[in-house]
Amino acid sequence: MSNPFSYSEYSQIIHCIKKQHNIIDYSEVNVDTKRFAVIRHDVEFSVERAYNLAKLENTLQINTSYMFQIRNNAYNLFSNENIRMVREINGMGHKIGLHVHLGMLDSLAEINQYIVHDSKVMESFLQIPIDRFSFHRPPKELLKMNVKLEGLINSYEDRFFEFREEEDGFESLQIKYISDSRHTWNYGYPDEKTIKADSKIQFLFHPYSWTEYGYENSLNFQSLKDEKVTIFTNTVKTECNHFSEPSQ
Repeated sequence: MSNPFSYSEYSQIIHCIKKQHNIIDYSEVNVDTKRFAVIRHDVEFSVERAYNLAKLENTLQINTSYMFQIRNNAYNLFSNENIRMVREINGMGHKIGLHVHLGMLDSLAEINQYIVHDSKVMESFLQIPIDRFSFHRPPKELLKMNVKLEGLINSYEDRFFEFREEEDGFESLQIKYISDSRHTWNYGYPDEKTIKADSKIQFLFHPYSWTEYGYENSLNFQSLKDEKVTIFTNTVKTECNHFSEPSQ
C-alpha cells in the first residue's frame, strides 16, 4: 500500500477519478453540464512542490489549475526561478490562477477591485493569461457573496461549489467538494466508492502536502522546511562570494 500523501497515492487517486469522470477545466462547466470533475491546487508554501506535482500530472495525462499567491511570506512568485517554473507549468497545459490572500483587504465591499488588481499584477509579471482565482481561507460571508467577475473564473462560484451555511449535511450536496486541507480529508477520502457516488465533484489538492515518499503532517512540514533551507542556502551562495558554511 502506498504511503499517504505520496506521489504513488496521488496517482492512484487520479486513476480512480478518471475511471468515473472526465477531468475537465473550469471553463468547460456550464449550467447544462451533468457530470464533471475539476481539480485545482492552492499553492501555499512551495512553488517547487507545485512544479513537481504538475510534472507528475503531465505523466498522468491530465491538466489542472494551479493557484498562486502574490501576497505571501513563504515564496516570491516573481523571482526569476519561480517565474520560469510557473511558465513551464502553464506550458504543460495546466491553467494558472490567483490564490487570493485577504490579509490586505480592508472591506469585503472592495473585493472585486482587489482581485482584479492582483490578477493584473500577476499577469504582467508572468506574461501568461490569468483567468481564474480561488480564495485563501474564505469566510462564510465571502462564499455567500458568490463573487462573479468578467473574464475571471471564481472556483467557489455556484457552478463548481455549493455553499452550505451549516457545518454538517455535506453528504447531500449536489456538488461534492473533496479537499486535503490541513493534510487530512475532512470531506471524505477520494476512493473509488466516494468518487462514484457523485456526478459533480471539485477536488482541491495542496501541492505542499505531496511528495515522492509521502509523510505524515509533522514530518511533511519538516521536509518542507529542509527544502526551504536548501533553496535559501543556494541563493546566498549564488549572490554572495563571501558566503561560508559554519565549521562543525
